[in-house]
Amino acid sequence: MKISKHVHSCLLVEDQGKTVLIDPGEYTFAAKALEINTLEKLDQILITHEHPDHFYLPFLKEILQKFPNTPIITNSAIVEILENENIEAVSVGNDFVEVAEAPHEHVFGVPQIPKNVLFNVFGKLTHPGDSEHYALKTEALALPVQAPWANTTTAVERALGLQPKVIIPIHDWHWNDAAREGFYKRFVDFFGKNGIEFKPLKTGEIVEV
Repeated sequence: MKISKHVHSCLLVEDQGKTVLIDPGEYTFAAKALEINTLEKLDQILITHEHPDHFYLPFLKEILQKFPNTPIITNSAIVEILENENIEAVSVGNDFVEVAEAPHEHVFGVPQIPKNVLFNVFGKLTHPGDSEHYALKTEALALPVQAPWANTTTAVERALGLQPKVIIPIHDWHWNDAAREGFYKRFVDFFGKNGIEFKPLKTGEIVEV
């Protein structure tokens, strides 16, 4: 399985002859971190929840201009949002995407927490969106490492308890480049000592897991 990261929580996953895009959000769009025209195909779009750093409608529409027949899997709330835009989406998985409920963590000053789902992709990668409350069924984990609803130590300890074989860092747009590089080095060392491989991905870099 090939994975590339395109800022924050946006991952492009390739396996079994299929290409899957997860959480195409506003930060990815603003940074032009994913050049849609370079993709030869797109078999599936997955969206964990409606916060703009994970789901940015102008970006989604741009993607669908090139790949108008790409199916979308998300939660029921976004299905309704997209229906109003005449965009079809479903909230159930398929033979290479498993969907499960995963509660979005509480955010200060935000009284209404959105629905959030996690995805198990190709039976190999778990992407939990903005949740820390989930079980791990795959060898690779996309781990949110920093957020208004979490802290880095909690995230690291959570991952350590789950014991994936590989960690892909997500949800780190709020760090500047120097902070990100520094934390990535610490993660590589810490997780490595605990038998877990941490992948310090740069934007667009492809790794195989």
